Order: sequence, then structure tokens, then C-alpha cells
Amino acid sequence: MIFVYVLLGLVIGYGCMQISKKLIMARTTESVKSILLIEKYAFIFWSLFTAALFSIIYFIDSNIVHQIEYMLVFVICLMISAVDLITKKIPNILLLVLLILKFIFLVINYSTAELIQSLWGFGAACIIFALPSLLKLKVGAGDIKLAVITGFYLGLNGFLQTMTIMAIAISVFGIIIKIKKLGNFKTKTAMGPYLAFGFICTLLIPLF
Repeated sequence: MIFVYVLLGLVIGYGCMQISKKLIMARTTESVKSILLIEKYAFIFWSLFTAALFSIIYFIDSNIVHQIEYMLVFVICLMISAVDLITKKIPNILLLVLLILKFIFLVINYSTAELIQSLWGFGAACIIFALPSLLKLKVGAGDIKLAVITGFYLGLNGFLQTMTIMAIAISVFGIIIKIKKLGNFKTKTAMGPYLAFGFICTLLIPLF
């Protein structure tokens, strides 16, 4: 059975790369020079990475509905990361798909407690990401929208876990570029990939 998930991951991974290319080209006039998109064997990375994650999902949860949800969320997060990393913009269409997925799975697995958690997560994200604006700190509109959707999708506890993972990932990045003398802790970086990473980690392995 896992062979089906691996095969599905290989095919969908390649498709994600092609969609990401189109989304990136629609948002920048500069030539795309990312090794993960133009390298001759880039599709191998996308396909194998997606197949590996689909395999992990297969073992993490035996519920087919949950598996489908996790796989869909993963590919959306993967494309968000790729596009934001290169263009510093998060496509609204991907955010909309993520929001629609949440509503669909809320209906399928309806729970009043989960809905309340989603609303709490939504509220927390709105408050937390409103603070930078009040302090006149610049945060991308796409990052704010992704954070709010993350809060709504994962609930309050999930949102806090995601923020923690994101903070750790960004800190590790800062340490690495400082050690390699490629920048410092003030070096700007796209927030989307880190937020998406925290999102999928929390969805697959919730700690609360």
C-alpha cells in the first residue's frame, strides 16, 4: 500500500514544482536562478521529497481522511515556501486553497471544541501580528495572512507550537549565516518557509 503513496508523491512533487514555477514567473520580472527550480535534476528533489513526506504521513496516521488532509496541506505549504523564498510574496490563491481545505475538513470532522479552538487561534494570530504594525515594524501582508490562516487551521495551541518552531528555525538560520559570515541576525529572510515548516510539523505531530 505504501507503494501507492510513494508513487503519488513522486507525481505530485513534480506537479508542485511546475505550479511553483508558474506562480513565481507571474510575480517577478527577473530570471529565476534558484537551483531548486532550474537545475536539470531539480524535479528529482521535488519528487523524492514529496514521496518521503507522503510515506511518513502513511505511517503517522492510518485514517485515510487525515492522510488526504495532511498531504494536501503539505503540498500547499511546499509551494508557499518555494514561491515566498524566491519572490518574497505568498500567492493569495494558495492561501485561499488552504482556507477552503480547513472549512471542508471542519465539515467532515465537525467538532464544536475544534471550531472554538480555531476561533481562538484566529484571534491570537490577529493580535500577535497586529503588534508589529503598532510598533511600526514591517511584516509582509502575505506573512500576516498565512499566520492568521495558520491560527484558524491549527487552533490556539497549534498556532503557539507553530510560532515556537518557526522562531527556532529562524534562529538556527541566523546562527548558520553568522558562523559562515553570510550575514547576521538582522539579515532579512522570507518568513513563509519557516511558518510553513512549523505549520506542517505541528499538523503532523501536535504536542498539545
